[in-house]
Amino acid sequence: MTEPSTARTATAATFDVSGRRVVVTGGTAGIGLAAATHLADCGAQVVICGRRPEGAIIAKDIGAAFVMMDVADDDSVERAFEAVSERFDALDALTLNAGIDEHHGEVEALDMDVFERVIDVNTLGVVRALRHGVGMVRDHGSVIVTSSPAGSVAAPGMAAYAASKAALDHLVRVWALELGPRQVRVNAVLPGIVESEMGAESAPDVELIRRMTANGVFRKAQEMAPVFHFLVSDASATLTGSLVGCHDGIPLGYSHEAMARLAADLPDPSEGEAAP
Repeated sequence: MTEPSTARTATAATFDVSGRRVVVTGGTAGIGLAAATHLADCGAQVVICGRRPEGAIIAKDIGAAFVMMDVADDDSVERAFEAVSERFDALDALTLNAGIDEHHGEVEALDMDVFERVIDVNTLGVVRALRHGVGMVRDHGSVIVTSSPAGSVAAPGMAAYAASKAALDHLVRVWALELGPRQVRVNAVLPGIVESEMGAESAPDVELIRRMTANGVFRKAQEMAPVFHFLVSDASATLTGSLVGCHDGIPLGYSHEAMARLAADLPDPSEGEAAP
């Protein structure tokens, strides 16, 4: 039998990310920044990428480095990874987190410019970043894509955002197969309702989404960070092509609170009965 102390040491080593070389796109705010901060605090060498002019200051505050990157611009993405290659000879993990959500209306009054911008950033932006960055990911490394339960749960007015995330979910599966021969694992993280600077403009009311969760919880971005930690670490070695839900059960069905609200809105059948 393995001694408990030996088992604990082995388990801790499996989850250890110290020294891991990690790039986080969309890393200057929200979930990306929370993940980058957590990883840096745990000893990883982190580069955050984004468009914010103050990105270098944000990075310095968390003990990371900053590289300017606009995932909607292929040349910008290419230049960014050239800059990353000057710092690291390889990556242990590439986290593709950059994304937006903007209101575009329903199909009869659709703002096509906004619709195309959401698809371009959320889906093609991830494609661009992986295309230019995957060559730096070492064999047995990890690619992590931030997706959303919106990819499988439809809601009026969320067509572009939902489609962009549904596309990512399937790309993760395809890329897992394509990179499998190199033992590079590709997985998606699906956060639920999270306090973030990137408000979900096209989504239903936040309180309504909270009621759709199994436990009625509204999460902070920092609570998502350990999931990224797990996927960077060797503890996730058997996972690839997986959609890792940290959404408090949003896609599962109707929560108690949602059912109660729906029931409360139903007409009382007794009201239509004639008095005796």
